[in-house]
Amino acid sequence: MSYELDRVEKECPCPCGKGRIVYGSGSNDWNQVREGMSEIWCGECAKKYRLAGDGLLPIDFPEYSGDEQVKEKMQALEHVVSNYDGSRGFEYWPEEVREKRLSTYLTDEERDRVKKERDRYPLYIALTYAKELCGQYSEEVLLDVNMQLINAKFSTQLTGTAKEIAERHKRFFNTIKIENVKYPVQVALRNYQKYQDADLEDQQYLSELKKELDGYKKEYYKDYPAYRAKREKALIPLYLKDVEDA
Repeated sequence: MSYELDRVEKECPCPCGKGRIVYGSGSNDWNQVREGMSEIWCGECAKKYRLAGDGLLPIDFPEYSGDEQVKEKMQALEHVVSNYDGSRGFEYWPEEVREKRLSTYLTDEERDRVKKERDRYPLYIALTYAKELCGQYSEEVLLDVNMQLINAKFSTQLTGTAKEIAERHKRFFNTIKIENVKYPVQVALRNYQKYQDADLEDQQYLSELKKELDGYKKEYYKDYPAYRAKREKALIPLYLKDVEDA
């Protein structure tokens, strides 16, 4: 549902002088409010100009456009870089890295569960939850937690960090059974050093991706200074004033 700018906070005359450029907030039929709206309140100027953030541009003035093929590569790589994560973003790992890590993070039994039963729980635990535990707790602390979990019969017997991890497990998985809480802790312990090594690999890999991305950006925006100069010549600056001072 569209918003109508109905509260003018700032304004200035339009280029032809017959109307106004206004800035304020708008609302819709559901009484939802949108801040930071700008509009051209002049029929003649609305046909000639468009709002461009820092002023008005001729309505047919183009947006910057570099090489489209480079743009596609740049955007695809930007998506990988912004979503890459050593745990949740494992789908963005290079294939050889993915296979290597899955083969070392998961036991044969876990891999069979994932492949044959389509059970992604071991995958989630090994790639995400257990890795997060390693990032938040030292190996020594997790060893103590594991010992408590081995010796306890009921979750009510847990104390300190073991109790904290059990309560966290309940929030995530809706269960606080000792055996269920113990599993990700033990996965974290068996993979503790592997997760640290993987973090270093991820940092190096991301660094290489960012260098590649910088190269695409440099290529795509190589003509931007010339475009910017033309844009500045065509731009009509706006000097908005508070409505009480206008």
